[in-house]
Amino acid sequence: MSDMNTKKSAIIPVVQSQPTEHNYHVLAQSHASNQLLRQMTLKVTDPSHLDIYGNAEIESTGFKLSIAGYTELANGINPSAAMLLDSLMITATQEGFASTLIRLPLKEYMEWRGLNHIKETRKQLKRDLDALDRISFEYKGTGKQRNSWLKVSLSGGTSGQVRNGDIIYRFNQDFYDSFRAGVNNKYLYMYFPHEALNVNTRQNPHKYWLARRIAEHKRMNLGKRNEDIIGVRTLIEACPHLPTYDEVISSRGKSVAQRIITPFERDMGVFNQSFTWQYNNIDDAKDYKTFISATVKIIWNDYPDTTELQAKKAKRAKKKPSAK
Repeated sequence: MSDMNTKKSAIIPVVQSQPTEHNYHVLAQSHASNQLLRQMTLKVTDPSHLDIYGNAEIESTGFKLSIAGYTELANGINPSAAMLLDSLMITATQEGFASTLIRLPLKEYMEWRGLNHIKETRKQLKRDLDALDRISFEYKGTGKQRNSWLKVSLSGGTSGQVRNGDIIYRFNQDFYDSFRAGVNNKYLYMYFPHEALNVNTRQNPHKYWLARRIAEHKRMNLGKRNEDIIGVRTLIEACPHLPTYDEVISSRGKSVAQRIITPFERDMGVFNQSFTWQYNNIDDAKDYKTFISATVKIIWNDYPDTTELQAKKAKRAKKKPSAK
């Protein structure tokens, strides 16, 4: 793995190793699901976010996350639960949402995640499946439902389990429907780097979140000038376990560079199949002010052809009535 600390604006060498289909998953995504993934592993420390029964509720613009029995969880919802959710949704996307009952082979999941110890993986899956069962959320609808709040549970009523070598999970149909958008009510999707799920959360705790936000940005901005340019602030805000500037300066010990800039550059620097990166408008992150106002340029490796997607997007844009 390359180290960005030697020359922070350098591009990491690309490893040409696997064909495109092995480098990217097709993953359904929506504004609501992206909000969910960013918020579900946040630690709930504010008592005002907990009711008398220990249920948690976190609210942001146009989105409300609820976690039943949050205080029963030893350490909140682990990042591995977010990666499990994406893995299950990758499977659902591959199957064309034919069924709300998902069977993901345990062996395949372990390969995706780079996990080697089956006993520990089963323990982790038990915790993570229990966590997913606790999650529900509300989001602002679009189109004819744009003035309504829509409430959704992840679970379709049957608790997730590992059985006969498969991870089995029943989604709620309303959760599937939250991915539909547009005039034709189609599912929206993005190309998600395969290596984003292969994470050692102790060594690179921000890798998954960075890759996911970059993939979202790419998909949302196809054909635009900023398609491969994304702000450092946007990426930092997508990492739920990276301390904020205020948290760092109010604590003793490590500096902002040690706790924010270096971890960011380190975890941006561990991708070798999907993309390389460099600062776009600065030579080096000399201080936090320079760093947080910078943008990053993504240089993709074998990103799938999006010509047809861009053409459809342009066609939809032409059909939209112009504002008067």
